[in-house]
Amino acid sequence: MKTVSEAIKQRRSIRKYKKECPGKEEILQILEAANWAPSDGNSQPWSFIVYKGETAEKICNIFYDFAKEHIKTAPYIPEEKKPAMLEYAKDFGGAPMHIAVAYKVSGNEVSDEEALMAASAAIQNLMLEAYHLGLGTVWIAGELLHNAETRKLLNISENQKLAGIIPVGFPDMAPPATPREDVETKTEWIGF
Repeated sequence: MKTVSEAIKQRRSIRKYKKECPGKEEILQILEAANWAPSDGNSQPWSFIVYKGETAEKICNIFYDFAKEHIKTAPYIPEEKKPAMLEYAKDFGGAPMHIAVAYKVSGNEVSDEEALMAASAAIQNLMLEAYHLGLGTVWIAGELLHNAETRKLLNISENQKLAGIIPVGFPDMAPPATPREDVETKTEWIGF
Protein backbone atom coordinates (compact mmCIF):
# COMPACT_ATOMS: atom_id res chain seq x y z
CA MET A 1 0.00 0.00 0.00
CA LYS A 2 1.27 3.43 -0.91
CA THR A 3 1.88 6.10 1.65
CA VAL A 4 -0.12 9.31 1.44
CA SER A 5 3.01 11.13 0.29
CA GLU A 6 3.60 8.59 -2.50
CA ALA A 7 -0.01 8.86 -3.68
CA ILE A 8 0.20 12.66 -3.74
CA LYS A 9 3.39 12.56 -5.82
CA GLN A 10 2.33 9.72 -8.16
CA ARG A 11 -1.26 10.75 -8.98
CA ARG A 12 -1.53 12.28 -12.46
CA SER A 13 -4.20 14.09 -14.42
CA ILE A 14 -5.56 11.51 -16.85
CA ARG A 15 -6.76 12.64 -20.26
CA LYS A 16 -7.37 9.25 -21.90
CA TYR A 17 -9.62 6.55 -20.45
CA LYS A 18 -10.68 2.99 -21.19
CA LYS A 19 -14.38 2.45 -22.00
CA GLU A 20 -15.07 0.34 -18.90
CA CYS A 21 -17.08 2.22 -16.28
CA PRO A 22 -16.14 1.99 -12.59
CA GLY A 23 -18.68 0.24 -10.38
CA LYS A 24 -21.04 2.00 -8.01
CA GLU A 25 -19.15 0.67 -4.96
CA GLU A 26 -15.92 2.25 -6.19
CA ILE A 27 -17.68 5.55 -6.79
CA LEU A 28 -19.26 5.46 -3.34
CA GLN A 29 -15.80 4.83 -1.86
CA ILE A 30 -14.28 7.88 -3.55
CA LEU A 31 -17.30 10.01 -2.59
CA GLU A 32 -16.93 8.86 1.01
CA ALA A 33 -13.29 10.01 0.96
CA ALA A 34 -14.38 13.36 -0.49
CA ASN A 35 -17.00 13.70 2.23
CA TRP A 36 -14.28 13.53 4.91
CA ALA A 37 -12.54 16.68 3.67
CA PRO A 38 -11.95 19.50 6.16
CA SER A 39 -14.34 22.45 6.14
CA ASP A 40 -14.70 25.64 8.15
CA GLY A 41 -16.79 24.91 11.24
CA ASN A 42 -17.49 21.44 9.79
CA SER A 43 -19.89 23.14 7.38
CA GLN A 44 -19.48 20.42 4.71
CA PRO A 45 -20.79 22.72 1.97
CA TRP A 46 -20.21 20.27 -0.90
CA SER A 47 -22.55 18.04 -2.82
CA PHE A 48 -21.89 15.60 -5.66
CA ILE A 49 -23.59 14.91 -8.98
CA VAL A 50 -22.53 11.61 -10.56
CA TYR A 51 -23.53 11.25 -14.19
CA LYS A 52 -22.81 9.47 -17.46
CA GLY A 53 -24.51 8.81 -20.78
CA GLU A 54 -26.47 11.61 -22.45
CA THR A 55 -25.75 14.15 -19.71
CA ALA A 56 -22.00 13.50 -20.00
CA GLU A 57 -22.20 13.89 -23.78
CA LYS A 58 -23.99 17.21 -23.46
CA ILE A 59 -21.49 18.52 -20.90
CA CYS A 60 -18.62 17.48 -23.17
CA ASN A 61 -20.25 19.26 -26.12
CA ILE A 62 -20.47 22.49 -24.11
CA PHE A 63 -16.81 22.16 -23.18
CA TYR A 64 -15.78 21.35 -26.75
CA ASP A 65 -17.68 24.30 -28.20
CA PHE A 66 -15.72 26.59 -25.90
CA ALA A 67 -12.39 24.78 -26.39
CA LYS A 68 -12.54 24.93 -30.21
CA GLU A 69 -12.16 28.69 -30.10
CA HIS A 70 -10.16 29.07 -26.91
CA ILE A 71 -7.42 26.53 -27.66
CA LYS A 72 -6.82 27.93 -31.16
CA THR A 73 -6.02 31.39 -29.83
CA ALA A 74 -4.59 30.68 -26.36
CA PRO A 75 -1.05 32.10 -26.40
CA TYR A 76 0.08 29.98 -23.42
CA ILE A 77 -0.61 26.68 -25.21
CA PRO A 78 2.25 25.52 -27.44
CA GLU A 79 1.11 24.98 -31.04
CA GLU A 80 2.27 21.35 -31.06
CA LYS A 81 -0.01 20.55 -28.08
CA LYS A 82 -3.17 22.12 -29.49
CA PRO A 83 -4.36 19.17 -31.65
CA ALA A 84 -4.18 16.72 -28.72
CA MET A 85 -5.92 19.18 -26.43
CA LEU A 86 -8.74 19.65 -28.94
CA GLU A 87 -9.12 15.89 -29.27
CA TYR A 88 -9.31 15.51 -25.50
CA ALA A 89 -11.87 18.32 -25.28
CA LYS A 90 -14.35 16.37 -27.44
CA ASP A 91 -15.22 13.87 -24.71
CA PHE A 92 -12.80 14.36 -21.78
CA GLY A 93 -10.59 11.63 -23.20
CA GLY A 94 -13.39 9.10 -23.31
CA ALA A 95 -14.06 9.15 -19.55
CA PRO A 96 -17.15 6.96 -19.06
CA MET A 97 -18.57 9.06 -16.22
CA HIS A 98 -18.09 12.37 -14.40
CA ILE A 99 -18.53 13.70 -10.89
CA ALA A 100 -19.48 17.35 -10.50
CA VAL A 101 -18.70 18.92 -7.15
CA ALA A 102 -20.97 21.78 -6.13
CA TYR A 103 -20.87 23.93 -3.04
CA LYS A 104 -23.31 26.19 -1.22
CA VAL A 105 -23.03 29.97 -1.52
CA SER A 106 -24.71 32.64 0.56
CA GLY A 107 -23.53 35.86 -1.03
CA ASN A 108 -21.13 36.50 1.86
CA GLU A 109 -17.68 36.80 0.29
CA VAL A 110 -15.79 35.20 3.19
CA SER A 111 -18.25 32.31 3.67
CA ASP A 112 -18.38 31.64 -0.06
CA GLU A 113 -14.59 31.58 -0.28
CA GLU A 114 -14.42 29.15 2.66
CA ALA A 115 -17.02 26.94 0.96
CA LEU A 116 -14.96 26.87 -2.25
CA MET A 117 -11.86 25.96 -0.26
CA ALA A 118 -13.73 23.10 1.42
CA ALA A 119 -15.12 21.84 -1.90
CA SER A 120 -11.61 21.97 -3.34
CA ALA A 121 -10.33 19.88 -0.43
CA ALA A 122 -13.14 17.39 -1.14
CA ILE A 123 -12.00 17.21 -4.77
CA GLN A 124 -8.42 16.52 -3.68
CA ASN A 125 -9.61 13.69 -1.41
CA LEU A 126 -11.79 12.32 -4.22
CA MET A 127 -8.90 12.31 -6.69
CA LEU A 128 -6.46 10.69 -4.26
CA GLU A 129 -8.92 7.94 -3.33
CA ALA A 130 -9.67 7.34 -7.02
CA TYR A 131 -5.93 6.95 -7.63
CA HIS A 132 -5.71 4.53 -4.69
CA LEU A 133 -8.42 2.41 -6.38
CA GLY A 134 -6.64 2.42 -9.75
CA LEU A 135 -8.93 5.02 -11.29
CA GLY A 136 -7.90 8.11 -13.21
CA THR A 137 -9.22 11.63 -12.81
CA VAL A 138 -8.62 15.17 -13.97
CA TRP A 139 -9.99 18.43 -12.54
CA ILE A 140 -12.02 20.44 -15.06
CA ALA A 141 -12.68 24.07 -14.13
CA GLY A 142 -13.03 27.39 -15.93
CA GLU A 143 -15.78 28.51 -18.28
CA LEU A 144 -17.63 25.19 -18.23
CA LEU A 145 -18.52 25.59 -14.56
CA HIS A 146 -20.17 28.98 -15.14
CA ASN A 147 -22.07 28.06 -18.29
CA ALA A 148 -25.85 28.39 -17.84
CA GLU A 149 -26.52 25.18 -19.80
CA THR A 150 -24.04 23.23 -17.66
CA ARG A 151 -25.75 24.49 -14.52
CA LYS A 152 -29.17 23.55 -15.92
CA LEU A 153 -28.09 20.05 -16.97
CA LEU A 154 -26.65 19.39 -13.51
CA ASN A 155 -29.56 20.97 -11.59
CA ILE A 156 -27.29 23.53 -9.92
CA SER A 157 -29.47 25.87 -7.86
CA GLU A 158 -29.04 29.62 -7.42
CA ASN A 159 -27.44 29.06 -4.01
CA GLN A 160 -24.76 26.76 -5.44
CA LYS A 161 -21.63 27.05 -7.56
CA LEU A 162 -19.48 24.37 -9.14
CA ALA A 163 -15.96 23.77 -7.84
CA GLY A 164 -15.09 21.27 -10.55
CA ILE A 165 -16.14 18.52 -12.89
CA ILE A 166 -14.06 15.39 -12.47
CA PRO A 167 -14.00 12.81 -15.28
CA VAL A 168 -13.47 9.36 -13.74
CA GLY A 169 -12.47 6.05 -15.30
CA PHE A 170 -9.74 3.50 -15.77
CA PRO A 171 -6.63 5.22 -17.19
CA ASP A 172 -5.50 4.43 -20.71
CA MET A 173 -2.27 6.41 -20.31
CA ALA A 174 0.54 6.83 -17.80
CA PRO A 175 1.76 10.42 -18.04
CA PRO A 176 5.10 11.32 -16.50
CA ALA A 177 5.41 13.72 -13.61
CA THR A 178 5.72 17.37 -14.54
CA PRO A 179 8.57 19.23 -12.87
CA ARG A 180 7.88 21.23 -9.73
CA GLU A 181 9.74 24.30 -8.57
CA ASP A 182 11.82 23.72 -5.48
CA VAL A 183 9.59 24.30 -2.44
CA GLU A 184 12.27 26.49 -0.85
CA THR A 185 11.77 29.08 -3.63
CA LYS A 186 8.09 29.30 -2.63
CA THR A 187 8.57 29.42 1.12
CA GLU A 188 9.15 32.32 3.48
CA TRP A 189 10.08 31.43 7.04
CA ILE A 190 9.06 33.84 9.80
CA GLY A 191 10.24 33.44 13.38
CA PHE A 192 12.38 30.37 12.78
